[in-house]
Amino acid sequence: MRYTLRLADTALRLPHKRAQALLARDYLSWVRLEFLGAASRLGLLAELVTPHTTAELAGRLGVTEAALFEAFLEVGRTAGELGRTDGRWVLRGSRAKALADPAVDGLAGISEELTFYDADVYDAAVRRLRGEAPGDYLPEHAAVVARASRAAEPLLRALLHRLVQERQPQRVLEVGCGSGVNLRHVGESCTTVTGCGIEVEPEVVALAKANLAAWDLDSRFEVREADVGDLPDDLAGPWDLVVLAQNIYYFAPADRPPLLARLRALVPQGAVVIATAVAGLGDPVAANLDLVLRSTAGTYALPTAQELRADLSAAGFTTIDERRLAPFQPLRAFVAA
Repeated sequence: MRYTLRLADTALRLPHKRAQALLARDYLSWVRLEFLGAASRLGLLAELVTPHTTAELAGRLGVTEAALFEAFLEVGRTAGELGRTDGRWVLRGSRAKALADPAVDGLAGISEELTFYDADVYDAAVRRLRGEAPGDYLPEHAAVVARASRAAEPLLRALLHRLVQERQPQRVLEVGCGSGVNLRHVGESCTTVTGCGIEVEPEVVALAKANLAAWDLDSRFEVREADVGDLPDDLAGPWDLVVLAQNIYYFAPADRPPLLARLRALVPQGAVVIATAVAGLGDPVAANLDLVLRSTAGTYALPTAQELRADLSAAGFTTIDERRLAPFQPLRAFVAA
């Protein structure tokens, strides 16, 4: 195929040449991300830990639309994430290989969250900007949100290990314990510490209990179905450390100072630690999270560091230690006593 001088001249005269080139690059990145999110949700990446033919994959994944499946696989191949050798599909790209690894399921969770949950938010963004109410997204997307949050697990593990070493707590309470993994980090940091995690959803309580049992920590940590706003008497303290990890934005801004005041009463000689991404840093990931939270019924705007410090001060904390958990990211920890 010939590329004539006339075509070259036409390209040179295009308006916004640099912007067009950047958008073309962004479009390719978007194609890759959309493919990876859908391939992860389908189970394709996990299956391709072992090479398979198209027919084998279709059978294992419940695919019935053969031509559409071939087109889907071709997107992965042309994006560099899949390859085909001797009639069998294999993982080729570093991203696809990482998302197929269950040890870093948080990465797959992020790709699925962007492909499905965030896409739903942006699909309704124009209508919402013109007055449509926040969407009821959590029932559909709660599982993938929980998985995506695991991407911060290494940072939270390091934070909790250090806090246990520094403060040497004997009793730890986690508000919104999720899978129980943070209690695991606490338990692995010290063999004598005990504690409890609370959750409001029975199925989450059951999951955390099963995990702690599998980790041989159920003799030291229990999980209870309870609301932090109405704790049973036997959970009213005193505690040495109370942990809230990646969930402060489930509480309305006006409710945060009284919530934090209740938590301060639980730790008369201890500390409360809040781990969360914060807004106002010029970080596009945090800005996107803030938009998603504001667009979702049951969640609220991502707080700034200044707002959280003000809330903690209003709750009566006199010492507030703000910690950056890693460079070039918006995750912060606030240790208040």
